[in-house]
Amino acid sequence: MKFDKNYLAAIIISIIMILVAFIGPKIYSNEAFFFNIIILTTVALGLNIIYGLTGYLPFGYMVFFGMGAYGVYIGIRLGLMPIEAFVFGFILDLVLALVLLPLFRLKSHYFAIATLAAFEGIYYLVQSPDLSKFTNGALGASLVTIYNPNLTYIIATVFLVFVILLTSWIKSSRFGLSLRAIRDSVISAYLDGVNVPITRGAAWIISAMIASVAGALYGWYSSFFYPETVFALTLGVYIIAFVLFGGLGTIIGPIIGTVILYSIYQYFNISYTYYVQLFFGILLILLILFLPGGIAQIIKKFFKKSMP
Repeated sequence: MKFDKNYLAAIIISIIMILVAFIGPKIYSNEAFFFNIIILTTVALGLNIIYGLTGYLPFGYMVFFGMGAYGVYIGIRLGLMPIEAFVFGFILDLVLALVLLPLFRLKSHYFAIATLAAFEGIYYLVQSPDLSKFTNGALGASLVTIYNPNLTYIIATVFLVFVILLTSWIKSSRFGLSLRAIRDSVISAYLDGVNVPITRGAAWIISAMIASVAGALYGWYSSFFYPETVFALTLGVYIIAFVLFGGLGTIIGPIIGTVILYSIYQYFNISYTYYVQLFFGILLILLILFLPGGIAQIIKKFFKKSMP
């Protein structure tokens, strides 16, 4: 791996996130708040790989998050050991990601809408009475038998660091360069010798697996969840807002976006519950119209040098 400024920045960012994860709860005694930041930051970085680096926006991206949580639950119901259940959930999401690969034949908003349709389809399957033998339907899923919040918190933090370093490697590698070429122009990428289907598919699978593991960890930590909790369409909108607000295609952008906007979300959700979705909807419109590069765009102009 080429040791460049992106990788050095990723190490520094990782150290900062570790300090936030383990010192934060001592200052503000709400561990669940920091756990959610860790998980949502991980998911935002995962979305950033497929959206920020290739330009493909999957509105239904959170289907992998939801299936990650339910995959573990289904595995436990099938009598698997905890580790086997996690592997089962991972494989389930991998198969789903492979099944959805043909959606890349669609362009622009058609791709986004198709992934949203897939999201809705899986959501209704999970809560369907016909599959309640495996999913428990709308009654919710319980992972109380393997509940271990302290261990989950540590693993989630380690996984976040891994995703940060992975994102840095992707950005600095030939693979990342190929992804950015696809984002700029698929036709030009073909002409430059990029194997677009393979490269794009690899990014899709990596992105999906990140959301899958994050969903599994969320389900494990919360110990009980409903289909509408882990398959929340609004959560997907928030994740998109986090990435856009921080800065597409950067390492630090999704992290800054998640920390700032999730903190604002918590404040609004407590004091102005009915205005949360309105706030994020307006924010998305303003970002797309006036600040497509997010906060990273402002920092770039201020420092007049590239962001990690």
